[in-house]
Amino acid sequence: MKFSHSLQFNAVPEWSSKYINYSGLKKLIYSLQREYAETLNFTDPESLPFTAVDEESSPINVFITALDKEAAKINGFFQIKEKEALASYENLIDEVEEFEREFPQQLADVEQRHRLRQILDSLRPGKFTDETPESGPAPDIEPVPSQNALGSASNENAVDMRQPDKNANELTHRRSQILFDDDDFNLSFLEALKVEKRKPLADMFVLLSELKSYVELNKIGFGKALKKFDKTLHTKIKDEYMDKLEKSNEYHVFRPEAMDELNVRLAGIIRLYSVFTHGNEEQAKDELKSNLREYIVWERNTVWRNMIGMERKTQAARVQKPNMVDSVIVPVEKFDIYLGAGRKISIPTPILTSNGLKALLIAMVTITLLIFSPLQDEQQKNCFAVLVCASLLWATEAIPLFTTSLLLPFLIVVLRTLVDPDSGEPLRAVDASKFICSAMWSPIIMLLLGGFTLAAALSKYNLDKIACTFILSKVPQKPAYVLLSIMCVSTVVSAFISNVAAPVLMLSVIQPVLNTLPEGSQFAEALVIGIALASNVAGMASPIASPQNVVALQSMDPAPNWLQWFAVSVPVCACGLLLIFIYIMFMMDFRDATIVPIRSTDEKFNHKHFYVLAVSLTTIILWCGASFFEPIVGDMGMIAVASMVAFYAPGILSPDDFNNYPWTIVMLAMGGLALGKAVTVSGLLRTIAEAIQAKLEGSALFTVLCLFGIIVLVMATFVSHTVAALIIVPLIAEIGRSLPDPHPNLLIMATALLCSSAMGLPTSGFPNVTAIGLRDSVGNPYLTVSTFIKIGVPSSLFCYVVVVSIGYLVMKLLDF
Repeated sequence: MKFSHSLQFNAVPEWSSKYINYSGLKKLIYSLQREYAETLNFTDPESLPFTAVDEESSPINVFITALDKEAAKINGFFQIKEKEALASYENLIDEVEEFEREFPQQLADVEQRHRLRQILDSLRPGKFTDETPESGPAPDIEPVPSQNALGSASNENAVDMRQPDKNANELTHRRSQILFDDDDFNLSFLEALKVEKRKPLADMFVLLSELKSYVELNKIGFGKALKKFDKTLHTKIKDEYMDKLEKSNEYHVFRPEAMDELNVRLAGIIRLYSVFTHGNEEQAKDELKSNLREYIVWERNTVWRNMIGMERKTQAARVQKPNMVDSVIVPVEKFDIYLGAGRKISIPTPILTSNGLKALLIAMVTITLLIFSPLQDEQQKNCFAVLVCASLLWATEAIPLFTTSLLLPFLIVVLRTLVDPDSGEPLRAVDASKFICSAMWSPIIMLLLGGFTLAAALSKYNLDKIACTFILSKVPQKPAYVLLSIMCVSTVVSAFISNVAAPVLMLSVIQPVLNTLPEGSQFAEALVIGIALASNVAGMASPIASPQNVVALQSMDPAPNWLQWFAVSVPVCACGLLLIFIYIMFMMDFRDATIVPIRSTDEKFNHKHFYVLAVSLTTIILWCGASFFEPIVGDMGMIAVASMVAFYAPGILSPDDFNNYPWTIVMLAMGGLALGKAVTVSGLLRTIAEAIQAKLEGSALFTVLCLFGIIVLVMATFVSHTVAALIIVPLIAEIGRSLPDPHPNLLIMATALLCSSAMGLPTSGFPNVTAIGLRDSVGNPYLTVSTFIKIGVPSSLFCYVVVVSIGYLVMKLLDF
């Protein structure tokens, strides 16, 4: 997570304008990078283009001047607050001392007073050494009822306490008549001290803690700003400037003595407060900390958490005004249809929303198909209604996609769509539910989770970004070369961390380049749409590159291993990527654009980095040779399970990382597997396939591929790629089996590849959704819908031609 967010959430609200202006410093860095783009572009990466002794307008001097201004502001504010805090601290100690002196002496309070005096003496040595002996109780102190602001005992009650037997009956009768008596306000020394001084002690602890946090946050901010400047302009001023902050008398706030002073005062408050916890300082510290605001700690995110953040922008720092209507109970508004004779039909208005009407219409269609159906068999009739219902719900998104997947197993079981393959009788509800649930949780789902785990580990330890920047730094820094290399890297990255996550990563890699390009630059548009289209193409690259590949693998028998998949996908992806690159070069003019080169990061590797690399490479090798290891591990799903254990058992990934997986995609895939099993077991799939086969009688395999390829491409353009695969793959598999020359695996794999080829609209796949949402520094989107139509639609057609030509030839050669 960005430090600017951490600073925003952790800052003391009243002091928000007094912290380091980190966002302003970042903008200054980007403006300097833009100003000196040509110098950076033609400078040897190993040399330093600027030095601190350059002229006054040197970017180093400009940035250091801005840092000095921020440091002076922070130092001035801290000195004022520190002076106030230390004065308040001394006054509080004085008040505690005065309270102890003036409170009436009682035998029961001797031990607590003695402990308090010892603590006060440690805070101010010599203050009490002559007043109270170090050991032994105070001699012969007669208990006297306390008389203070909190209440006093009356003389009458004092007499009653000395002569309890004499007036016992009278006292008992009087206490039964009233709610409180004078004894309830006769507090002991410790109780009175707690009532009067507990809150001031807690407030002082909070103030000192906030001052300490103020110093720490600002120091981190200077370090991060300097690190970003060094990385962006290829300088090395961080260590020198941070050393200056800590050692210079000019900036008292960052000197170690200032932090030591705060720590000493905090320790003193904790010791004083421990009087209330019987001397337990740890308990005192915990109780005092409970008064602090909750501070947000940001750790390095996985790519999945960044995606979730993109989907949940409203949960960030934006505050909305409360809806006053929702705070009270109001009757639901209704739409009345009058039938005459005083009769009417009332329809709740929530049903009349767009999604509500869609869901109502789909429900009516489903009920109609359950009653009137072109099919005769009862189970097939019910299954056909479920198939149409699921397809319409997925296509229209009347309800969330994953909710449709959750609804499917319920409908499949309740409508008795499953048939016992041996007896031909409908399965009982108990047997049907067990069967469909086991079908949903398959080894293919474990493969999908294994891919998510691999992506999470690589992104959490920054290995994906290190690899990307290393490769891109070796490319000639010309616009055409940079665009092609970024598209190629996007494809490779997508193959191993999925094309759902790769766009998020790659757009962060090129952000420094985008920041230096002028507003409206065509090269910026080319970079953003190039990553989106390359990530779509990369959905074909490996079995874990996209969810539709997982759906396809479930229907392929036997399922290909990774090497077989790569044999088909690599030439298809390479040709498709090259055609798209040439088309972008033809449609956009950016040959004269000046760019700042992408440099490799200097992050140091530790044992965790090497461990993640080792496990990741081992997992990929095992997946590639899954057919060879089948007698040992079973299938690719078990390899995925082993890799997940290897990452989570030693704590490389945390439970939070597991919780942040895109579970909606997992549920969507599980729903598709359930529907595929239902249409197969019910016999519906065979019936539909035979009907289509009758229309295509005599057609060759290539003709079927071209015809269904167009259908898949159009459907996947308007609905999710995964949804298109869920609907089409089971059908195309059965058609492939019923052909005179059966090649079901070829048609299934081609369908999966064509689903990834659909990229004509901003909603066609997650890469496009990510790209259309990206905005420049002034808030303008880099891409528009017309850009996607102009570039994306022809790109989809290029990929279609490549799949049905080169892809078809390779799959025939490999006997798919």
